[in-house]
Amino acid sequence: LLRYRALKIGGTTKGIAGFAMGKANDPQAAIERATRMTRQNLFFLKRYAGSGITSDLVGKHNSCRVYLRAVSPNRGIKGHHIVEDILTYFGITDCSAKTHGNRNPYNVVRATFKALMTHETLEDIALKRGKRLLHLQRARKLDLA
Repeated sequence: LLRYRALKIGGTTKGIAGFAMGKANDPQAAIERATRMTRQNLFFLKRYAGSGITSDLVGKHNSCRVYLRAVSPNRGIKGHHIVEDILTYFGITDCSAKTHGNRNPYNVVRATFKALMTHETLEDIALKRGKRLLHLQRARKLDLA
């Protein structure tokens, strides 16, 4: 009995993306099943400045580790081709990625999504530290800085 697996990644390039794996007896049915499941398995990510991440992220699945590094604006995406595709689906255009260990596509996808789900916005970080986020222009206007 021969079964086929299809790994599908999809997104809106506006902060929403997902992935799924479909299994079936023929390749086309596996792709259709993965596509259907991808729409049910979506994740939301708040991007920094509309195109990046706030800090470095690490994700691990089995023996695969994915390191996502925050870079300055307009630097582009560099790294593993699967990670680049996932970041593009999320709408992230400024990031550097490195993969270590097993580079099986299934492990790379899961490790990348685990890393991205640990992403925190600047507001979340300030709230965790018990601080308020105040932009410098507004602080200068109020004579606080």
